[in-house]
Amino acid sequence: MNQNTSAPEPARANIKKRGNLSPVWLLPVVALLIVVWLVWKSVSEAGIVIDVEFQNGRGIKQGKTEVRLNGIAVGKVTGMAVSDDLKSVDVTLEMDRRMSSSLTDKSRFWLVQPQVSVAGISGLDTLVSGNYIAFQPDDTGINRKKFTALPSPPPLGEQEEGLSLTLRAKELSSIQNGSPVYYRRLKIGEVSSYDLSADDQYVDVEVFIKPRFAHLVRRNTRFWNAGGIELSGSLTNLKIRTQSIVSLVQGGVSLYTPEWEQEFPEAYQGDVFPLYRDYDEAEAGIAVEIDFPLDVALGQEKTRILFHGMEVGLIRDVELKDDYSGITANAVIRPDAVNLMVKGTRFWLVKPSIGLQGISGLETLLGGRYINMDVSNKDIKAAVPKRHFKGLASQPAASPSAPGLHLKLRADSLAGVSHGSPVLFRKMQVGSVQNHELTDDGVLIKILVDPAYQHLVNNSSRFWNISGITLQGGLQGFSIKAGTLNSMLAGGIAFDTPDRTSGKVKNGTGFTLYNSAEKAHQFGQKISLIFETAEGLQVGTKIKYKGLVVGHLTELKLDKQKEHIVADALLGKSSGWVAHEGSRFWLVRPKLGLANTANLETLVTGQYIEVLPGSRHDAVAKTRFEVEMAVPDDLPVSNGLRLQLVSSELGSVRRGNPVYYREIPVGTVTGYRLADPASHVLIFINIEERYKSLVTRKSRFWNASGIDVKFGLFSGAKIRTESLEALLAGGIAFATPEPGEPVAAGHQFTMAKEPESQWLRWAPAISISQEMSH
Repeated sequence: MNQNTSAPEPARANIKKRGNLSPVWLLPVVALLIVVWLVWKSVSEAGIVIDVEFQNGRGIKQGKTEVRLNGIAVGKVTGMAVSDDLKSVDVTLEMDRRMSSSLTDKSRFWLVQPQVSVAGISGLDTLVSGNYIAFQPDDTGINRKKFTALPSPPPLGEQEEGLSLTLRAKELSSIQNGSPVYYRRLKIGEVSSYDLSADDQYVDVEVFIKPRFAHLVRRNTRFWNAGGIELSGSLTNLKIRTQSIVSLVQGGVSLYTPEWEQEFPEAYQGDVFPLYRDYDEAEAGIAVEIDFPLDVALGQEKTRILFHGMEVGLIRDVELKDDYSGITANAVIRPDAVNLMVKGTRFWLVKPSIGLQGISGLETLLGGRYINMDVSNKDIKAAVPKRHFKGLASQPAASPSAPGLHLKLRADSLAGVSHGSPVLFRKMQVGSVQNHELTDDGVLIKILVDPAYQHLVNNSSRFWNISGITLQGGLQGFSIKAGTLNSMLAGGIAFDTPDRTSGKVKNGTGFTLYNSAEKAHQFGQKISLIFETAEGLQVGTKIKYKGLVVGHLTELKLDKQKEHIVADALLGKSSGWVAHEGSRFWLVRPKLGLANTANLETLVTGQYIEVLPGSRHDAVAKTRFEVEMAVPDDLPVSNGLRLQLVSSELGSVRRGNPVYYREIPVGTVTGYRLADPASHVLIFINIEERYKSLVTRKSRFWNASGIDVKFGLFSGAKIRTESLEALLAGGIAFATPEPGEPVAAGHQFTMAKEPESQWLRWAPAISISQEMSH
């Protein structure tokens, strides 16, 4: 079949060719790109997850607690879990990716939370914002993702750029973490930590100084404990020192740099400084040692050292010497007094003293004891440095360079004079005793006359001891001598200057210190008198001539070789004429007898020495005389008739017996002695001037002593005596038959034992001298 019926050909579809990619497909691409971008963004902005180990999880909340750096959140807590050993808490932190380079093994984390203590309040902001974890980055280490949190904030020095130092102290005292560090009472840092030193002998205190104040710390800066309140000084010099109220509570440290020292370089990080106990100990100065005797009680410490009233140093501590022989005081002297620390500087303790000399060191009752210091200008000029001194228990003699006149007095003994005894001029104190010492020949006393009065002393000055009270006298009266009340109690020295025109004296001039003013003014002739015995003699026994005092004894001493007494005597200024050859001395003593009593005044006035000067005008000077213990028998008399009687024996005749004429005393027995040869006795008598005409060559003398008793059977008894005095004490009588020429002086008669009967009947009319008769 062919069918011509061809069916119409189907129309061909007009196929149009479209593009290769449909826009529809862009949507997945875009979505993919978005996803990729989101993934990229998510990945790029995702934090860094790290783990930090804390001791506990108190104050940390997952999802809330932030990680802050300088107050900016740089992360947060994303997870918390107990560690495998259950001893800590592992906290997962998601940190800002920008911190990736800072998360190294040197980075640190610690929890910041509010804390209240005596050191103050910290983390106060966390009360509002909540606790947070502080982050301290460090990109110098090795990156890591596991850390261990600090139990407490690190020291400020490690948090900030500042100066970290170590202060080494013997004890911690009140210092604690956070205690402030002051400079001129301005807080410039704080204590960051403390711990025992490596050898456990000290406490090392770490302090941090803020960067802007770091330059204030020099290598010679001194640090001291400024916590609490420091009381020092005395009632008159009380010191209360504190830095601030904060330092009272939490302690503190202060520092200063001595201005007088040379400039030192700034301190370096980690430098070690000593931490002194207080300001006084820290104060810069020159360390010296002073050795004191054991009997000097210095106390424990902080005894002031004064130089002319100015404080120049301080005793830091006191310790016994190793051999217990004394005390060593460790002192510090101000640098401006360094020139005083030389050889010759003296130290002594001043303390209150109450005694006979008065009250001294009264200021120490309120101000406390102190060490006084002195040095002479000579030693300062010599400038021999010294750091170890010998301390004295009491005030030494004034320095030779001290103002005033320094004199030396030599005495046999101290006799009440002591250190500080006044030196008087007209009972006004013009100086004082500085020192005294024994010498081979006595005592050497050093005195200082005040500058205002040193012109009162010259070569003619005389010094004497006025210590205590001098009581002199006897039956004739008493005298009491004393200087001043002070000298009575504490001893004293007086002086005067007879010649104001005499030459001046220099420092160190020596004088003699006499025992009394009398001895000091002995300017006359000195002589020596020899006595058989010192009985009745004493220093001061007077030497008289016709009742006038011409001298006195100044000293009595025994001559052991010759066994006699040597008395030094001083004659008056105008009595030097006594000291010549021919002068005779004898002792006048009271004489008591039945009828011969003499020199009774010496019972009251004391014995004295009578002198009869030599009569020769050409007599040579003589200074040594032998003294007769009784009135010489052959003394010439100035008037009267001196006669000699020759007798076979003396009988009861004694010196001073009367010589009678018709029972009237007309003369006196002046002495007697054996004749030479000693076959008879010579009796010396002196007839009064007015009666000398009664004695002629025919006069007869007899012994009238005693009583003449004659008894006869038919004549009866006859009793005769010249007088009761002659009966008791003896005497001599004479008779003259007729008037005649008076005999010459020295005429010699024979004395009969008894009168002949006719002698008694002689009664010549002899005229006696008219001018002498009445």
